[in-house]
Amino acid sequence: MRQYLIKGLFLFLFAGIFIPAGMGQTKTGPPIDVIFCLDLSNSSNGLIDKFRNHLWDYWYFFEHCHPQANYRIGVVTYARFSYGKSNGYTKVQKDLGTDFEILSNVLFKIPSKIEKGDQYVGSALNTCLKKISWSKDPQAKKIIFLIGNGDVNTGRDDIDNVLDKLVANNISVHTIYCTAPGERKAILGWYKIAQKGGGKISTISLRRNYFDKINEFDMQRFRILNRKFNKTYLYYGKGGKARHKILQEEDNHIYVTNTKGFRYRAMYKISDDYQKKNHSWDMVDLYNKNPVAFMDIDRKLLNDSCKKRTNEQIKEYIIYKKYERKKLTSLISEMVNVKDKSDKEDGKINANKIITLDKISLQTIKDILKENGCECNTN
Repeated sequence: MRQYLIKGLFLFLFAGIFIPAGMGQTKTGPPIDVIFCLDLSNSSNGLIDKFRNHLWDYWYFFEHCHPQANYRIGVVTYARFSYGKSNGYTKVQKDLGTDFEILSNVLFKIPSKIEKGDQYVGSALNTCLKKISWSKDPQAKKIIFLIGNGDVNTGRDDIDNVLDKLVANNISVHTIYCTAPGERKAILGWYKIAQKGGGKISTISLRRNYFDKINEFDMQRFRILNRKFNKTYLYYGKGGKARHKILQEEDNHIYVTNTKGFRYRAMYKISDDYQKKNHSWDMVDLYNKNPVAFMDIDRKLLNDSCKKRTNEQIKEYIIYKKYERKKLTSLISEMVNVKDKSDKEDGKINANKIITLDKISLQTIKDILKENGCECNTN
């Protein structure tokens, strides 16, 4: 088993660990809470895909702010009968937080399309008001992006009353109207919400898409490195195997929908937002927290690669995986850094002029943070 220690030390010595600029910052910037309130009715079919397929763009954006904002995001959805009329056909999918992986896992469980749904906009905003754990910090920026279309005056909750309460709690409402055939008058209601909610209105077409330009980036090699990185996680405990499954599932979800997002997700996994924070299910992180804690784990709850090993063998195996993870961290970050630099030099990022949900919402957040002394350097 000594070969694991020797190989691990070799990996560590020659890794040349490279952490990109912006990663690992202490979040000393302004606190900001952002809720995305999504209309999932028939007229907005495809909206959930537009959001979840670019979820990692939001993490990447926040990671490149200076000073880094103390951010949290959450998601409320509405206009699906399965949520129940008593709830105004509204559901909190994920309260405010920073665990993008769990949020992604929740979002990819939502069916993309339905045939019909009632849009109770007032109820959706009321859910945002009452069922979200908004920051108590008086300096915090609290934002709702209300995204969808249709008549805003349906349902039991008076929208003006709800907006008054949101404004009183320093929560601003920005509307993003998804254009739909035959809805010329409905947009006026969305304009009034933004006006009264202290936000602004934007419009998008759900038919618009843009695609990542791979060019000379070796996606096959990058995916192999990512898979090797995932194998450095030695799950344990009752929920360990399920948590490791989520790790792999979210890689697969974003890989088939947005290759740029796949790169950003890989960066998330090697960042301080993820590293050394999985000690509840990963033995490598557990070892970093307490080098002897693994000895107390029930053998039945270890992963198959460790069940038959002695404690000394497990320790050596953990250390080997620890240094292997550092090596892969270096290789992954180097590939992404080279890709980002190449895109910026060639003008490929700036050339993208298509107005999409992620671009509009991120620009709004960028403007708000800039007003509060926080510069965000993504394009």
